[in-house]
Amino acid sequence: MSWARGLFVVLSLVAVIAAAGVLVAATYGDGGVTVENVTVSGETPTNVTANCEDVVVRTASVSVTVDRPETSLESPQFWSVGVTVRASVFEATTGRSVSVSPDSRQTVTVPFNTVREGSWAPRESVEAVIQVSKGSAAVADRTQTVTFQPVKAGENC
Repeated sequence: MSWARGLFVVLSLVAVIAAAGVLVAATYGDGGVTVENVTVSGETPTNVTANCEDVVVRTASVSVTVDRPETSLESPQFWSVGVTVRASVFEATTGRSVSVSPDSRQTVTVPFNTVREGSWAPRESVEAVIQVSKGSAAVADRTQTVTFQPVKAGENC
């Protein structure tokens, strides 16, 4: 029975050390999430030269690539962490959440669209505000401008 008691003591010590490691990783590490790339692209899918519609639709797409290094002393969390990307374009705000595992990269795409009344639209520049966060901590804040080409009204509709 002494070998069983010894095995119990060893397994108990391993469990305590593992629990302490998880606790230290949860409080010490921030997951090491970094923002690799932020792009904002815009397009006007209506016909630019012969628009005969009564509306002009414009779309914008915000793409954010987040990267996470492998587990190390600087980033001891070995589980996936949640990352939220919030973007504001055309006076609308949308958020997307993803889980990022150690030694991986995720690309988050947030689409937006707006409809302008009328058969034409001028050249216009729109600000896109992007915030990337992990929990309540901000990882990155970016502002980018997307430019839309003018749309002429159709003449022979």
